[in-house]
Amino acid sequence: MAHKSRIDWCILASIALAIAATVMRATCWIAGPVLLILLLCAYPQTYQTTEQGLVVRDALTSRLIPYEQITWAGPGTPSIFWPKRLRVEYGMGSNLELTPADRDALLADLATRATHLARRGNQLLPKDRQVEYCFRRAGGFRIGMGRE
Repeated sequence: MAHKSRIDWCILASIALAIAATVMRATCWIAGPVLLILLLCAYPQTYQTTEQGLVVRDALTSRLIPYEQITWAGPGTPSIFWPKRLRVEYGMGSNLELTPADRDALLADLATRATHLARRGNQLLPKDRQVEYCFRRAGGFRIGMGRE
């Protein structure tokens, strides 16, 4: 299933400013490369869940992250410009911050395909690292378990 990325208004405003600087006869050697870099950054990313894994496509690259390599997925680092990021951790310490238009739909799609992960609220956690706690009361009772 294909998911679109969120439009980044900050980069679009920077592109408009670079175009305006070029039109106002700014040095083309300065505004041109900046405009090119901004256009490549603003090119919308797409996220696709395939049989092999999560495919992240942008202007120049296409990355395949196999589902078996994903160790955690959940809310990303919040910022003013991207309040609803999705952070995907995979491999040995690698991570990727995604900005999908619908974060919950992408997370639900990942939960159905990555069978080794369990959904807990707005996160995907490894099933084998699930910890259950049992709290004891002062009278020897275990909560929800009856008397010992």
